[in-house]
Amino acid sequence: MTLERGSAFTPVASATMVWPWGLSLLGGAAGGALFFLFNLGAGALASGLGAAVIFFALFGGVGGVVSKKSDRRGRRWAASYPFRYAAVPAVVGGAGYGLVQMLSASVLGGLFGGLFVAAAIWITVGLIATLVGEKK
Repeated sequence: MTLERGSAFTPVASATMVWPWGLSLLGGAAGGALFFLFNLGAGALASGLGAAVIFFALFGGVGGVVSKKSDRRGRRWAASYPFRYAAVPAVVGGAGYGLVQMLSASVLGGLFGGLFVAAAIWITVGLIATLVGEKK
């Protein structure tokens, strides 16, 4: 896919171009480890994995807009269309959290939990991209 003027630029392409992979992995690992340690007991593993997925998506989505190391065209597109851009981290976070919950607890709880997490990530990343994105 080309990034020339007039070509289609999708949310997935924007998210992968500006996604800070190192920051996302570190944020997800730290968040997951903290939730695991705080919830030692029966559901500690599911709690830790669910939190790791959520923090991975949040750090990646927000870091992609805020970071100056990512591609400027992707950052500009994400700032121009913040809620389209926020859809990719929301799908990643919601699907991952829902899958972890379905495998550990219940299918219905995982489905509704994943939808709730996706909505929360979508709103959070979209609002932050709206406020701090560069629209030049």
